[in-house]
Amino acid sequence: MVLLTFCLCHAKAQNYKGAVGGRFGYGTGLSGLYHVQNGHVLEFLLRYGYHGLILNKPGFNVQALYQKHWAFRKNDAWTVFVGVGPAIGFGKKNHQSTQKFVALGVSPQFGIDYTTHRLRIPFVLALDYKPTLNGDFAVKNKSIKPKADFSYYEIAFSARFGIGENNRKRYKRR
Repeated sequence: MVLLTFCLCHAKAQNYKGAVGGRFGYGTGLSGLYHVQNGHVLEFLLRYGYHGLILNKPGFNVQALYQKHWAFRKNDAWTVFVGVGPAIGFGKKNHQSTQKFVALGVSPQFGIDYTTHRLRIPFVLALDYKPTLNGDFAVKNKSIKPKADFSYYEIAFSARFGIGENNRKRYKRR
């Protein structure tokens, strides 16, 4: 949050409309960004594991995050961002288990990213922290009570390629 105090400057819009790539860390999977307007971004994640973590919990997890980006440096290559969003997952506690669960989660997120401006195709590198609170609900077995799980260790590195042209000239100060 301290970084946000330095981000009150105008920023050029990114030279891409969206980006696709991978997210690596405890939450490995596919990542996509879509620039909605002037610093407002949607991020979509598709990850292994019903909590979206590489632990012994087979399944899958889908998450959508709304993010607000601010320029960090005058060259507009660096931005900081904050975000929040829901997640849904489906899977098992371990490979031997037959009981399946649905996980509903919510995550705050903050991080920093760097976008290359000198390459023909923009390359976006990001580092973020995204702790998640999940509620686990058993499928077809109502005798198992719902449980909450908090994953505080979700630090990840993302690498994405920009796609599409963004015609906006500048983010507006808000």
